[in-house]
Amino acid sequence: MTSLMDLADPAPEPGPADWNDEGVLYLPGVLDADLVAAYQDEWIEANGWRGVSQAYKLGEDGGHWDSTASAANPEELFVIDADRPGGWPDACPYMRHDALRAICTTWELANVLEKLTGEPMGLHLNLTGWVSTQRNWHQDGYLNPALVGDYYAAVWMALDDVHPDSGVFEYVPGSHRWHRLTHERIATVVDVADPQWPQHTEAILTDLVEAEIVARDAEVKRYAPRKGDVLLWHPRLYHRGTAPVVKHAYRPALIAHFSGIRHRPDMPRPVQTEVGGWYFPIITEQPVA
Repeated sequence: MTSLMDLADPAPEPGPADWNDEGVLYLPGVLDADLVAAYQDEWIEANGWRGVSQAYKLGEDGGHWDSTASAANPEELFVIDADRPGGWPDACPYMRHDALRAICTTWELANVLEKLTGEPMGLHLNLTGWVSTQRNWHQDGYLNPALVGDYYAAVWMALDDVHPDSGVFEYVPGSHRWHRLTHERIATVVDVADPQWPQHTEAILTDLVEAEIVARDAEVKRYAPRKGDVLLWHPRLYHRGTAPVVKHAYRPALIAHFSGIRHRPDMPRPVQTEVGGWYFPIITEQPVA
């Protein structure tokens, strides 16, 4: 039977590469309102936005709100109506959309990332859905070659207030010090030649991580931010996007992944933007309109 340690190396000795005890950095209210508005306009035009409507989940009696996720006001939860609520289907839409690239490569964010990792960090992946990814427990580090190591970080940006029942981000504080899942070991249990292989790892990891959380009596934290808040997390941190209480619940977010610009020889030479940050100029297949 596969265990987490069958898929992982021991974590490095505690040190500056861990960032801190929790493996996250929370930056409330730091997003520039003009950049957020410009990106929202860009997203709305490209992804067939038609608006939002109030969301109600019927209880057993057929007419009352039934939420076990929180005690939040149901009137504040909305359902999105759009052609692509999940945003652009490719991983690098920042290559085609100026406002998206700008909000991910500001000098302020670049400075924080470099201080955390000790190296300038280049953008190379976006998840642009305004609904939960519903991607279950995983670390990010195993997505990459071993040489990337801890020169990696992910960023969660709140484009509006996020309702606790909309499928919020969850993480296990301190789990970045448990062990390091590796690409090489994951490749022994899933076919990494399949472009969808990261999603296939859920069938293996979800139960194993849940059991580890119970065994360690570990805390799970939920992140339901306000507009303008930003969360950065470590590549060894266990995290997930939870399921919303209603399908297509409006969760207005932007996720960006970064790697050290001196640790990705597998990627094109990074480019520095006019606003200070870096990105890798990766050309992906244009999405079908």
